[in-house]
Amino acid sequence: MNADERPVYRSLCESIVAHMPSRVLVIDRDMTIRYASPAYCKMRDVSLDEIVGTSLEELFPATILTEAGLAEAINNTITHQHDTHWSGYRQPTVDHGQRIIDIRLDPCICEDEQLVLLTIEDVSERHRQLYERDIIQQISRVMLSIVNLPRLLHAILTAMTAGGAAGLGFNRAILLLVDEEAGMLKAEMAVGPRDAEQAYEIWSQIELKEHRTLDDLLADVSELSIPEEQPLHELVEQLQFPLEDTDTLPTAAVVEAETCYVTERRNDPRVDEHLYELLQTDAFVVAPLLIEGQAIGAVIADNFVTRDPISEADVQLLNTLANHAALAIERARAYEEIQQRAGQLEEAYEQLAAAQKDKIEAEKLAVVGELTAMVAHEIRNPLATIGGFARSMLRGPDELNRILRNSQIILEEVERLEHILSRLLDFARAPSSGMVLDRIEPLVEYARQVTESLAEQADVEIRVNVEQDLPEVFLDHDQFQQVIANLVRNGVEAMPQGGVLEIGARSGEESVELYVSDTGAGISEEHVDEIFDLFYTTKPSGTGLGLALSQRIVERHGAELRVSSEKGKGTTFVIALPIPTQDNKAAPA
Repeated sequence: MNADERPVYRSLCESIVAHMPSRVLVIDRDMTIRYASPAYCKMRDVSLDEIVGTSLEELFPATILTEAGLAEAINNTITHQHDTHWSGYRQPTVDHGQRIIDIRLDPCICEDEQLVLLTIEDVSERHRQLYERDIIQQISRVMLSIVNLPRLLHAILTAMTAGGAAGLGFNRAILLLVDEEAGMLKAEMAVGPRDAEQAYEIWSQIELKEHRTLDDLLADVSELSIPEEQPLHELVEQLQFPLEDTDTLPTAAVVEAETCYVTERRNDPRVDEHLYELLQTDAFVVAPLLIEGQAIGAVIADNFVTRDPISEADVQLLNTLANHAALAIERARAYEEIQQRAGQLEEAYEQLAAAQKDKIEAEKLAVVGELTAMVAHEIRNPLATIGGFARSMLRGPDELNRILRNSQIILEEVERLEHILSRLLDFARAPSSGMVLDRIEPLVEYARQVTESLAEQADVEIRVNVEQDLPEVFLDHDQFQQVIANLVRNGVEAMPQGGVLEIGARSGEESVELYVSDTGAGISEEHVDEIFDLFYTTKPSGTGLGLALSQRIVERHGAELRVSSEKGKGTTFVIALPIPTQDNKAAPA
Protein backbone atom coordinates (compact mmCIF):
# COMPACT_ATOMS: atom_id res chain seq x y z
CA MET A 1 0.00 0.00 0.00
CA ASN A 2 1.54 3.34 -1.02
CA ALA A 3 1.38 6.58 0.90
CA ASP A 4 -1.44 7.96 -1.22
CA GLU A 5 -3.70 4.99 -0.46
CA ARG A 6 -3.24 5.00 3.32
CA PRO A 7 -5.53 7.97 4.18
CA VAL A 8 -8.33 6.43 2.11
CA TYR A 9 -7.87 3.01 3.74
CA ARG A 10 -7.76 4.57 7.21
CA SER A 11 -10.96 6.51 6.50
CA LEU A 12 -12.66 3.30 5.30
CA CYS A 13 -11.66 1.41 8.45
CA GLU A 14 -12.86 4.22 10.70
CA SER A 15 -16.18 4.27 8.82
CA ILE A 16 -16.62 0.53 9.26
CA VAL A 17 -15.87 0.69 13.00
CA ALA A 18 -18.15 3.70 13.43
CA HIS A 19 -21.11 1.77 12.00
CA MET A 20 -20.55 -1.50 13.86
CA PRO A 21 -23.41 -2.25 16.31
CA SER A 22 -21.01 -3.98 18.67
CA ARG A 23 -19.10 -1.98 21.23
CA VAL A 24 -15.35 -2.06 20.56
CA LEU A 25 -12.34 -0.99 22.65
CA VAL A 26 -8.66 -1.08 21.70
CA ILE A 27 -6.47 -1.71 24.76
CA ASP A 28 -2.72 -1.88 25.29
CA ARG A 29 -0.72 -4.05 27.69
CA ASP A 30 -1.07 -1.42 30.46
CA MET A 31 -4.89 -1.68 30.29
CA THR A 32 -5.09 1.80 28.77
CA ILE A 33 -7.87 2.49 26.29
CA ARG A 34 -6.41 3.59 22.99
CA TYR A 35 -9.67 3.69 21.04
CA ALA A 36 -13.43 3.33 21.63
CA SER A 37 -16.07 2.79 18.95
CA PRO A 38 -18.98 5.24 18.61
CA ALA A 39 -21.36 2.47 19.85
CA TYR A 40 -19.39 2.17 23.10
CA CYS A 41 -19.20 5.94 23.60
CA LYS A 42 -22.94 6.23 23.00
CA MET A 43 -23.70 3.50 25.55
CA ARG A 44 -21.52 5.30 28.13
CA ASP A 45 -22.81 8.72 27.05
CA VAL A 46 -19.26 10.07 26.75
CA SER A 47 -17.09 11.42 23.92
CA LEU A 48 -14.12 9.63 22.38
CA ASP A 49 -11.72 12.13 23.91
CA GLU A 50 -13.10 11.37 27.38
CA ILE A 51 -12.52 7.65 26.92
CA VAL A 52 -9.13 7.51 25.20
CA GLY A 53 -6.27 7.38 27.71
CA THR A 54 -8.55 6.14 30.47
CA SER A 55 -7.59 2.98 32.33
CA LEU A 56 -9.87 -0.02 31.80
CA GLU A 57 -9.99 -0.36 35.61
CA GLU A 58 -12.01 2.86 35.74
CA LEU A 59 -14.70 1.47 33.44
CA PHE A 60 -14.86 -2.24 34.32
CA PRO A 61 -15.59 -3.47 37.86
CA ALA A 62 -13.09 -5.62 39.74
CA THR A 63 -15.49 -8.52 39.60
CA ILE A 64 -14.86 -8.90 35.88
CA LEU A 65 -11.26 -7.61 35.64
CA THR A 66 -9.64 -9.50 38.52
CA GLU A 67 -12.13 -11.99 39.92
CA ALA A 68 -13.39 -13.17 36.53
CA GLY A 69 -9.88 -12.87 35.03
CA LEU A 70 -10.40 -10.35 32.20
CA ALA A 71 -7.12 -8.51 32.90
CA GLU A 72 -5.15 -11.78 32.81
CA ALA A 73 -6.90 -12.80 29.58
CA ILE A 74 -5.91 -9.50 27.95
CA ASN A 75 -2.24 -10.04 28.87
CA ASN A 76 -2.36 -13.63 27.56
CA THR A 77 -3.92 -12.46 24.29
CA ILE A 78 -1.13 -9.90 23.78
CA THR A 79 1.60 -12.32 24.80
CA HIS A 80 0.48 -15.43 22.92
CA GLN A 81 -1.48 -13.73 20.13
CA HIS A 82 -4.48 -16.01 20.64
CA ASP A 83 -8.09 -14.89 20.56
CA THR A 84 -10.36 -15.51 23.56
CA HIS A 85 -14.16 -15.67 23.71
CA TRP A 86 -16.26 -15.28 26.88
CA SER A 87 -19.98 -16.10 26.57
CA GLY A 88 -22.90 -15.30 28.85
CA TYR A 89 -21.24 -13.00 31.37
CA ARG A 90 -23.82 -11.31 33.61
CA GLN A 91 -23.20 -7.65 34.43
CA PRO A 92 -25.70 -5.32 36.14
CA THR A 93 -25.97 -1.92 34.48
CA VAL A 94 -27.83 1.28 35.20
CA ASP A 95 -30.62 0.42 32.76
CA HIS A 96 -30.70 -3.35 33.29
CA GLY A 97 -30.40 -5.32 36.49
CA GLN A 98 -29.06 -8.47 34.83
CA ARG A 99 -27.52 -7.62 31.48
CA ILE A 100 -25.81 -10.51 29.68
CA ILE A 101 -22.78 -9.79 27.51
CA ASP A 102 -20.39 -11.72 25.30
CA ILE A 103 -16.74 -10.53 25.31
CA ARG A 104 -14.24 -11.34 22.58
CA LEU A 105 -10.50 -10.60 22.75
CA ASP A 106 -8.55 -10.50 19.46
CA PRO A 107 -4.84 -9.62 19.13
CA CYS A 108 -3.96 -6.75 16.78
CA ILE A 109 -0.86 -4.69 15.89
CA CYS A 110 -0.76 -0.99 15.20
CA GLU A 111 2.58 0.61 14.20
CA ASP A 112 4.47 -2.35 15.68
CA GLU A 113 2.62 -2.07 19.00
CA GLN A 114 0.76 -5.16 20.25
CA LEU A 115 -2.80 -4.33 21.25
CA VAL A 116 -6.07 -6.12 22.04
CA LEU A 117 -9.36 -5.57 20.25
CA LEU A 118 -12.04 -6.00 22.95
CA THR A 119 -15.51 -6.51 21.42
CA ILE A 120 -18.58 -6.36 23.66
CA GLU A 121 -21.90 -7.73 22.42
CA ASP A 122 -25.12 -7.40 24.41
CA VAL A 123 -26.92 -10.76 24.18
CA SER A 124 -29.49 -10.07 26.88
CA GLU A 125 -32.38 -10.11 24.43
CA ARG A 126 -31.17 -13.28 22.76
CA HIS A 127 -30.79 -15.01 26.14
CA ARG A 128 -34.20 -13.75 27.20
CA GLN A 129 -35.78 -15.24 24.10
CA LEU A 130 -34.01 -18.57 24.63
CA TYR A 131 -35.04 -18.57 28.28
CA GLU A 132 -38.64 -17.79 27.42
CA ARG A 133 -38.74 -20.49 24.77
CA ASP A 134 -37.25 -23.00 27.19
CA ILE A 135 -39.60 -22.14 30.03
CA ILE A 136 -42.67 -22.19 27.78
CA GLN A 137 -41.66 -25.61 26.44
CA GLN A 138 -41.08 -26.88 29.96
CA ILE A 139 -44.39 -25.55 31.28
CA SER A 140 -46.31 -26.83 28.23
CA ARG A 141 -44.86 -30.30 28.71
CA VAL A 142 -45.90 -30.31 32.36
CA MET A 143 -49.39 -29.05 31.55
CA LEU A 144 -49.97 -31.66 28.84
CA SER A 145 -48.98 -34.41 31.26
CA ILE A 146 -51.84 -33.50 33.64
CA VAL A 147 -55.41 -34.58 32.81
CA ASN A 148 -57.02 -33.87 36.18
CA LEU A 149 -58.61 -30.41 35.74
CA PRO A 150 -58.10 -29.01 39.30
CA ARG A 151 -54.47 -30.14 39.33
CA LEU A 152 -53.98 -28.68 35.85
CA LEU A 153 -55.35 -25.28 36.92
CA HIS A 154 -53.06 -25.38 39.93
CA ALA A 155 -50.05 -26.21 37.71
CA ILE A 156 -50.89 -23.35 35.30
CA LEU A 157 -51.13 -20.79 38.07
CA THR A 158 -48.00 -22.14 39.77
CA ALA A 159 -46.10 -21.72 36.49
CA MET A 160 -47.23 -18.10 36.30
CA THR A 161 -46.19 -17.25 39.86
CA ALA A 162 -43.06 -19.39 40.36
CA GLY A 163 -39.78 -17.52 40.14
CA GLY A 164 -36.34 -18.45 38.84
CA ALA A 165 -36.22 -21.14 36.18
CA ALA A 166 -39.59 -22.61 37.22
CA GLY A 167 -42.02 -19.92 36.04
CA LEU A 168 -42.85 -16.37 35.04
CA GLY A 169 -42.41 -14.85 38.48
CA PHE A 170 -45.67 -12.89 38.95
CA ASN A 171 -46.72 -12.31 42.57
CA ARG A 172 -50.25 -13.55 42.00
CA ALA A 173 -52.27 -15.28 39.25
CA ILE A 174 -56.02 -15.90 39.02
CA LEU A 175 -57.70 -18.18 36.49
CA LEU A 176 -61.29 -17.58 35.34
CA LEU A 177 -63.42 -19.76 33.07
CA VAL A 178 -66.48 -18.93 30.99
CA ASP A 179 -69.77 -20.45 32.21
CA GLU A 180 -71.98 -20.19 29.12
CA GLU A 181 -75.01 -21.61 30.87
CA ALA A 182 -74.88 -19.00 33.63
CA GLY A 183 -73.64 -16.24 31.31
CA MET A 184 -70.77 -15.52 33.68
CA LEU A 185 -66.98 -15.36 33.79
CA LYS A 186 -66.11 -17.09 37.07
CA ALA A 187 -62.82 -17.42 38.93
CA GLU A 188 -61.93 -21.08 39.43
CA MET A 189 -58.63 -20.88 41.29
CA ALA A 190 -55.93 -18.44 42.37
CA VAL A 191 -52.31 -18.91 43.45
CA GLY A 192 -50.36 -16.36 45.42
CA PRO A 193 -50.16 -14.81 48.89
CA ARG A 194 -53.03 -13.05 50.59
CA ASP A 195 -50.89 -10.06 51.63
CA ALA A 196 -47.29 -8.86 51.87
CA GLU A 197 -46.66 -10.54 55.23
CA GLN A 198 -47.74 -13.92 53.93
CA ALA A 199 -45.81 -13.32 50.70
CA TYR A 200 -42.47 -12.89 52.46
CA GLU A 201 -43.20 -15.93 54.63
CA ILE A 202 -43.88 -18.08 51.56
CA TRP A 203 -40.91 -16.74 49.60
CA SER A 204 -38.52 -17.33 52.52
CA GLN A 205 -39.65 -20.97 52.64
CA ILE A 206 -39.26 -21.38 48.88
CA GLU A 207 -35.72 -19.99 49.00
CA LEU A 208 -34.72 -22.80 51.35
CA LYS A 209 -35.06 -25.26 48.47
CA GLU A 210 -33.92 -24.62 44.92
CA HIS A 211 -36.43 -25.41 42.21
CA ARG A 212 -34.65 -25.65 38.89
CA THR A 213 -37.79 -26.63 36.99
CA LEU A 214 -41.55 -26.51 37.34
CA ASP A 215 -41.47 -30.31 37.81
CA ASP A 216 -39.31 -29.81 40.91
CA LEU A 217 -41.74 -27.29 42.32
CA LEU A 218 -44.88 -29.33 41.63
CA ALA A 219 -43.25 -32.46 43.05
CA ASP A 220 -43.29 -30.75 46.45
CA VAL A 221 -47.07 -30.32 46.23
CA SER A 222 -48.34 -33.86 46.83
CA GLU A 223 -51.99 -32.87 47.09
CA LEU A 224 -54.03 -29.78 46.29
CA SER A 225 -55.32 -27.77 49.22
CA ILE A 226 -59.06 -27.83 49.68
CA PRO A 227 -60.64 -24.52 48.57
CA GLU A 228 -61.32 -23.31 52.13
CA GLU A 229 -57.60 -23.56 52.95
CA GLN A 230 -56.29 -21.65 49.94
CA PRO A 231 -55.11 -18.12 50.79
CA LEU A 232 -57.13 -16.50 48.00
CA HIS A 233 -60.30 -18.58 48.50
CA GLU A 234 -62.43 -15.57 49.44
CA LEU A 235 -61.14 -13.60 46.45
CA VAL A 236 -61.97 -16.47 44.08
CA GLU A 237 -65.54 -16.62 45.38
CA GLN A 238 -66.09 -12.91 44.67
CA LEU A 239 -64.51 -12.75 41.20
CA GLN A 240 -67.58 -13.32 39.03
CA PHE A 241 -68.46 -11.09 36.10
CA PRO A 242 -71.47 -11.09 33.72
CA LEU A 243 -70.44 -11.77 30.13
CA GLU A 244 -72.69 -8.92 29.03
CA ASP A 245 -70.36 -6.39 30.72
CA THR A 246 -68.22 -6.08 27.60
CA ASP A 247 -66.81 -2.62 28.44
CA THR A 248 -65.07 -3.59 31.68
CA LEU A 249 -62.29 -5.97 32.59
CA PRO A 250 -61.78 -8.86 32.75
CA THR A 251 -64.85 -9.58 30.54
CA ALA A 252 -63.66 -7.15 27.85
CA ALA A 253 -60.49 -9.19 27.32
CA VAL A 254 -62.57 -12.36 26.90
CA VAL A 255 -65.11 -10.84 24.53
CA GLU A 256 -62.47 -9.06 22.43
CA ALA A 257 -60.05 -12.03 22.65
CA GLU A 258 -57.18 -9.60 23.32
CA THR A 259 -54.64 -9.31 26.12
CA CYS A 260 -55.16 -6.16 28.19
CA TYR A 261 -52.30 -4.55 30.12
CA VAL A 262 -53.37 -2.05 32.77
CA THR A 263 -50.45 0.18 33.84
CA GLU A 264 -52.43 2.70 35.88
CA ARG A 265 -55.97 1.76 36.80
CA ARG A 266 -57.03 5.36 37.56
CA ASN A 267 -56.47 6.28 33.93
CA ASP A 268 -58.04 3.15 32.51
CA PRO A 269 -61.86 3.30 32.11
CA ARG A 270 -62.01 -0.50 31.72
CA VAL A 271 -61.23 -0.98 35.44
CA ASP A 272 -64.26 -0.30 37.61
CA GLU A 273 -64.25 0.20 41.39
CA HIS A 274 -65.53 -3.32 42.06
CA LEU A 275 -62.53 -4.94 40.32
CA TYR A 276 -60.08 -2.58 41.99
CA GLU A 277 -61.51 -3.26 45.44
CA LEU A 278 -61.01 -6.98 44.84
CA LEU A 279 -57.49 -6.83 43.35
CA GLN A 280 -56.13 -3.84 45.31
CA THR A 281 -53.50 -3.14 42.64
CA ASP A 282 -53.04 -0.43 40.03
CA ALA A 283 -51.19 -2.57 37.45
CA PHE A 284 -52.13 -6.01 36.15
CA VAL A 285 -52.48 -8.07 32.98
CA VAL A 286 -55.58 -9.89 31.72
CA ALA A 287 -54.76 -12.56 29.11
CA PRO A 288 -57.60 -14.49 27.43
CA LEU A 289 -57.47 -18.29 27.13
CA LEU A 290 -58.08 -18.81 23.42
CA ILE A 291 -59.11 -21.92 21.49
CA GLU A 292 -59.24 -21.22 17.74
CA GLY A 293 -59.90 -17.54 18.42
CA GLN A 294 -62.69 -18.24 20.93
CA ALA A 295 -62.00 -17.38 24.58
CA ILE A 296 -62.84 -20.05 27.15
CA GLY A 297 -61.62 -17.92 30.04
CA ALA A 298 -58.84 -15.59 31.16
CA VAL A 299 -55.95 -15.21 33.60
CA ILE A 300 -55.21 -12.16 35.71
CA ALA A 301 -51.58 -11.69 36.81
CA ASP A 302 -50.00 -8.92 38.86
CA ASN A 303 -47.19 -7.93 41.24
CA PHE A 304 -49.42 -6.56 43.98
CA VAL A 305 -46.83 -7.23 46.74
CA THR A 306 -43.50 -6.14 45.24
CA ARG A 307 -45.07 -3.52 42.94
CA ASP A 308 -42.40 -4.42 40.37
CA PRO A 309 -43.21 -3.06 36.92
CA ILE A 310 -44.55 -5.51 34.38
CA SER A 311 -42.51 -5.34 31.18
CA GLU A 312 -43.83 -5.84 27.67
CA ALA A 313 -41.77 -9.02 27.56
CA ASP A 314 -43.60 -10.28 30.67
CA VAL A 315 -46.94 -9.51 29.04
CA GLN A 316 -45.96 -11.34 25.88
CA LEU A 317 -44.73 -14.35 27.84
CA LEU A 318 -47.95 -14.48 29.87
CA ASN A 319 -50.00 -14.27 26.67
CA THR A 320 -48.04 -17.17 25.13
CA LEU A 321 -48.44 -19.27 28.25
CA ALA A 322 -52.19 -18.50 28.34
CA ASN A 323 -52.58 -19.91 24.83
CA HIS A 324 -50.82 -23.13 25.82
CA ALA A 325 -52.88 -23.29 29.00
CA ALA A 326 -56.13 -23.00 27.01
CA LEU A 327 -55.21 -26.08 24.95
CA ALA A 328 -54.31 -28.04 28.08
CA ILE A 329 -57.59 -27.05 29.78
CA GLU A 330 -59.64 -28.06 26.74
CA ARG A 331 -57.80 -31.39 26.66
CA ALA A 332 -58.39 -31.98 30.38
CA ARG A 333 -62.08 -31.08 29.97
CA ALA A 334 -62.42 -33.55 27.10
CA TYR A 335 -60.70 -36.24 29.16
CA GLU A 336 -62.93 -35.44 32.14
CA GLU A 337 -66.03 -35.67 29.93
CA ILE A 338 -64.86 -38.98 28.48
CA GLN A 339 -64.22 -40.32 31.97
CA GLN A 340 -67.62 -39.11 33.12
CA ARG A 341 -69.35 -40.73 30.15
CA ALA A 342 -67.36 -43.91 30.68
CA GLY A 343 -68.45 -43.91 34.32
CA GLN A 344 -72.07 -43.36 33.30
CA LEU A 345 -71.86 -46.14 30.74
CA GLU A 346 -70.26 -48.46 33.27
CA GLU A 347 -72.94 -47.61 35.82
CA ALA A 348 -75.67 -48.09 33.21
CA TYR A 349 -74.14 -51.42 32.20
CA GLU A 350 -74.00 -52.55 35.82
CA GLN A 351 -77.63 -51.52 36.32
CA LEU A 352 -78.61 -53.28 33.10
CA ALA A 353 -76.71 -56.40 34.10
CA ALA A 354 -78.36 -56.33 37.54
CA ALA A 355 -81.79 -55.78 35.97
CA GLN A 356 -81.14 -58.58 33.48
CA LYS A 357 -80.08 -60.87 36.29
CA ASP A 358 -83.17 -59.95 38.31
CA LYS A 359 -85.33 -60.50 35.23
CA ILE A 360 -83.79 -63.91 34.58
CA GLU A 361 -84.25 -64.89 38.20
CA ALA A 362 -87.82 -63.64 38.15
CA GLU A 363 -88.50 -65.54 34.93
CA LYS A 364 -86.95 -68.67 36.38
CA LEU A 365 -89.09 -68.37 39.49
CA ALA A 366 -92.16 -67.70 37.35
CA VAL A 367 -91.46 -70.74 35.16
CA VAL A 368 -90.75 -72.91 38.19
CA GLY A 369 -93.92 -71.66 39.84
CA GLU A 370 -96.00 -72.19 36.72
CA LEU A 371 -94.43 -75.58 36.06
CA THR A 372 -94.95 -76.65 39.67
CA ALA A 373 -98.59 -75.60 39.61
CA MET A 374 -99.26 -77.32 36.30
CA VAL A 375 -97.42 -80.53 37.23
CA ALA A 376 -99.25 -80.58 40.54
CA HIS A 377 -102.52 -80.08 38.71
CA GLU A 378 -101.76 -82.84 36.19
CA ILE A 379 -100.67 -85.50 38.70
CA ARG A 380 -103.15 -84.64 41.46
CA ASN A 381 -106.05 -86.57 39.89
CA PRO A 382 -104.05 -89.76 39.10
CA LEU A 383 -102.52 -89.70 42.58
CA ALA A 384 -105.94 -89.17 44.19
CA THR A 385 -107.30 -92.10 42.20
CA ILE A 386 -104.36 -94.31 43.15
CA GLY A 387 -104.69 -93.33 46.81
CA GLY A 388 -108.42 -93.92 46.86
CA PHE A 389 -108.26 -97.38 45.35
CA ALA A 390 -105.24 -98.36 47.46
CA ARG A 391 -107.13 -97.43 50.65
CA SER A 392 -110.13 -99.41 49.40
CA MET A 393 -107.86 -102.44 48.99
CA LEU A 394 -106.61 -102.06 52.53
CA ARG A 395 -110.15 -101.97 53.88
CA GLY A 396 -111.05 -105.22 52.11
CA PRO A 397 -107.87 -107.26 51.72
CA ASP A 398 -109.84 -110.50 51.36
CA GLU A 399 -112.02 -109.37 48.44
CA LEU A 400 -110.06 -110.74 45.50
CA ASN A 401 -112.26 -109.26 42.77
CA ARG A 402 -112.03 -105.78 44.29
CA ILE A 403 -108.26 -106.10 44.65
CA LEU A 404 -107.90 -107.17 41.00
CA ARG A 405 -110.16 -104.40 39.75
CA ASN A 406 -108.47 -101.75 41.91
CA SER A 407 -105.01 -103.01 40.93
CA GLN A 408 -105.87 -102.60 37.25
CA ILE A 409 -107.10 -99.05 37.83
CA ILE A 410 -103.98 -98.21 39.85
CA LEU A 411 -101.78 -99.62 37.06
CA GLU A 412 -103.55 -97.50 34.46
CA GLU A 413 -103.11 -94.36 36.56
CA VAL A 414 -99.41 -95.14 37.10
CA GLU A 415 -98.99 -95.56 33.35
CA ARG A 416 -100.71 -92.22 32.91
CA LEU A 417 -98.27 -90.60 35.34
CA GLU A 418 -95.34 -92.21 33.54
CA HIS A 419 -96.67 -90.83 30.26
CA ILE A 420 -96.89 -87.31 31.75
CA LEU A 421 -93.35 -87.54 33.13
CA SER A 422 -92.04 -88.91 29.82
CA ARG A 423 -93.51 -86.00 27.90
CA LEU A 424 -92.10 -83.54 30.44
CA LEU A 425 -88.64 -85.07 30.01
CA ASP A 426 -89.01 -84.89 26.23
CA PHE A 427 -89.82 -81.19 26.52
CA ALA A 428 -86.93 -80.44 28.91
CA ARG A 429 -84.34 -82.56 27.07
CA ALA A 430 -81.89 -80.66 24.86
CA PRO A 431 -82.74 -81.19 21.18
CA SER A 432 -80.53 -83.61 19.28
CA SER A 433 -78.46 -82.47 16.33
CA GLY A 434 -79.20 -85.42 14.00
CA MET A 435 -80.51 -83.31 11.13
CA VAL A 436 -79.73 -84.51 7.61
CA LEU A 437 -80.74 -83.35 4.15
CA ASP A 438 -83.57 -85.65 3.08
CA ARG A 439 -86.97 -85.91 1.39
CA ILE A 440 -90.22 -85.26 3.24
CA GLU A 441 -92.40 -87.98 1.57
CA PRO A 442 -91.36 -90.76 4.03
CA LEU A 443 -92.70 -88.65 6.92
CA VAL A 444 -96.10 -88.37 5.22
CA GLU A 445 -96.20 -92.14 4.74
CA TYR A 446 -95.20 -92.64 8.38
CA ALA A 447 -98.03 -90.38 9.48
CA ARG A 448 -100.55 -92.38 7.42
CA GLN A 449 -99.37 -95.68 8.90
CA VAL A 450 -99.42 -94.64 12.58
CA THR A 451 -102.88 -93.11 12.18
CA GLU A 452 -104.51 -95.91 10.18
CA SER A 453 -105.59 -98.10 13.10
CA LEU A 454 -106.74 -95.16 15.26
CA ALA A 455 -108.65 -93.66 12.30
CA GLU A 456 -110.55 -96.87 11.64
CA GLN A 457 -111.75 -96.97 15.25
CA ALA A 458 -112.94 -93.36 15.05
CA ASP A 459 -114.50 -93.72 11.60
CA VAL A 460 -112.06 -91.16 10.15
CA GLU A 461 -111.06 -91.17 6.49
CA ILE A 462 -107.37 -90.50 5.79
CA ARG A 463 -106.40 -88.68 2.61
CA VAL A 464 -102.82 -88.21 1.46
CA ASN A 465 -101.90 -85.38 -0.92
CA VAL A 466 -98.19 -84.93 -1.79
CA GLU A 467 -96.83 -82.81 -4.65
CA GLN A 468 -94.26 -84.39 -6.94
CA ASP A 469 -90.51 -83.57 -6.92
CA LEU A 470 -90.42 -81.67 -3.65
CA PRO A 471 -86.93 -80.32 -2.76
CA GLU A 472 -84.94 -81.86 0.07
CA VAL A 473 -84.92 -80.22 3.49
CA PHE A 474 -83.01 -80.71 6.74
CA LEU A 475 -84.77 -83.20 9.05
CA ASP A 476 -84.24 -85.09 12.28
CA HIS A 477 -86.46 -88.09 11.44
CA ASP A 478 -86.93 -89.31 15.02
CA GLN A 479 -88.03 -85.94 16.31
CA PHE A 480 -90.19 -85.14 13.31
CA GLN A 481 -91.94 -88.49 13.53
CA GLN A 482 -92.89 -87.47 17.07
CA VAL A 483 -94.27 -84.15 15.78
CA ILE A 484 -96.24 -85.79 12.95
CA ALA A 485 -97.63 -88.48 15.25
CA ASN A 486 -98.81 -85.83 17.71
CA LEU A 487 -100.48 -83.68 15.05
CA VAL A 488 -102.37 -86.57 13.36
CA ARG A 489 -103.43 -87.99 16.74
CA ASN A 490 -104.80 -84.58 17.71
CA GLY A 491 -106.62 -84.42 14.37
CA VAL A 492 -108.28 -87.82 14.83
CA GLU A 493 -109.24 -87.07 18.43
CA ALA A 494 -110.82 -83.78 17.26
CA MET A 495 -113.35 -85.85 15.21
CA PRO A 496 -115.03 -88.27 17.67
CA GLN A 497 -118.04 -88.56 15.33
CA GLY A 498 -115.85 -89.26 12.30
CA GLY A 499 -114.60 -87.03 9.52
CA VAL A 500 -111.72 -86.53 7.09
CA LEU A 501 -108.03 -86.20 8.02
CA GLU A 502 -105.80 -84.90 5.21
CA ILE A 503 -102.03 -85.29 5.38
CA GLY A 504 -100.07 -83.54 2.66
CA ALA A 505 -96.93 -81.79 1.48
CA ARG A 506 -96.54 -78.92 -0.97
CA SER A 507 -94.03 -76.27 -2.14
CA GLY A 508 -94.10 -72.79 -0.64
CA GLU A 509 -92.16 -69.71 -1.79
CA GLU A 510 -88.99 -70.57 0.16
CA SER A 511 -90.08 -73.67 2.04
CA VAL A 512 -91.66 -77.11 1.86
CA GLU A 513 -94.95 -77.18 3.77
CA LEU A 514 -96.10 -80.30 5.59
CA TYR A 515 -99.73 -79.99 6.74
CA VAL A 516 -102.31 -81.95 8.74
CA SER A 517 -105.95 -80.88 8.33
CA ASP A 518 -109.08 -82.20 10.05
CA THR A 519 -112.83 -81.54 9.77
CA GLY A 520 -113.42 -81.54 13.50
CA ALA A 521 -114.99 -79.07 15.90
CA GLY A 522 -112.26 -76.45 15.41
CA ILE A 523 -110.73 -74.11 17.98
CA SER A 524 -112.36 -70.90 19.16
CA GLU A 525 -110.54 -67.71 18.18
CA GLU A 526 -109.77 -66.73 21.76
CA HIS A 527 -107.98 -70.05 22.38
CA VAL A 528 -105.92 -70.32 19.16
CA ASP A 529 -102.99 -68.40 20.67
CA GLU A 530 -102.98 -70.62 23.77
CA ILE A 531 -102.74 -74.10 22.25
CA PHE A 532 -98.90 -74.08 22.19
CA ASP A 533 -98.67 -73.06 25.87
CA LEU A 534 -97.21 -75.63 28.21
CA PHE A 535 -99.93 -77.86 29.79
CA TYR A 536 -102.78 -76.21 27.89
CA THR A 537 -105.34 -78.83 26.82
CA THR A 538 -109.08 -79.19 26.24
CA LYS A 539 -109.00 -82.99 26.44
CA PRO A 540 -110.13 -84.69 29.65
CA SER A 541 -107.11 -87.01 29.56
CA GLY A 542 -104.63 -84.66 27.83
CA THR A 543 -101.33 -83.48 29.30
CA GLY A 544 -100.94 -80.22 27.36
CA LEU A 545 -97.37 -81.13 26.42
CA GLY A 546 -97.72 -82.44 22.85
CA LEU A 547 -98.09 -79.17 20.94
CA ALA A 548 -95.58 -77.33 23.16
CA LEU A 549 -93.01 -80.06 22.48
CA SER A 550 -93.88 -80.09 18.76
CA GLN A 551 -93.35 -76.35 18.44
CA ARG A 552 -89.98 -76.60 20.18
CA ILE A 553 -88.80 -79.32 17.77
CA VAL A 554 -90.02 -77.37 14.73
CA GLU A 555 -88.22 -74.19 15.86
CA ARG A 556 -85.06 -76.24 16.37
CA HIS A 557 -85.25 -77.08 12.66
CA GLY A 558 -85.38 -73.38 11.79
CA ALA A 559 -88.95 -74.00 10.66
CA GLU A 560 -92.33 -72.51 11.54
CA LEU A 561 -95.45 -74.20 12.97
CA ARG A 562 -98.67 -72.35 12.08
CA VAL A 563 -102.31 -73.10 12.88
CA SER A 564 -105.55 -71.92 11.35
CA SER A 565 -108.96 -72.99 12.62
CA GLU A 566 -112.62 -72.23 12.16
CA LYS A 567 -115.16 -73.17 14.78
CA GLY A 568 -117.33 -76.10 13.57
CA LYS A 569 -115.32 -76.59 10.34
CA GLY A 570 -111.95 -77.92 11.42
CA THR A 571 -108.27 -77.10 12.05
CA THR A 572 -105.13 -77.12 9.92
CA PHE A 573 -101.54 -77.29 11.20
CA VAL A 574 -98.78 -76.29 8.76
CA ILE A 575 -95.04 -76.89 9.23
CA ALA A 576 -92.95 -74.70 6.88
CA LEU A 577 -89.43 -76.19 6.51
CA PRO A 578 -86.94 -73.81 4.82
CA ILE A 579 -85.40 -74.95 1.52
CA PRO A 580 -81.58 -74.80 1.74
CA THR A 581 -79.90 -72.36 -0.67
CA GLN A 582 -76.65 -72.88 -2.56
CA ASP A 583 -74.84 -70.73 -0.01
CA ASN A 584 -76.36 -72.53 2.96
CA LYS A 585 -76.09 -76.27 2.76
CA ALA A 586 -75.44 -76.70 6.47
CA ALA A 587 -78.03 -77.89 8.98
CA PRO A 588 -79.58 -75.26 11.30
CA ALA A 589 -77.52 -74.73 14.47
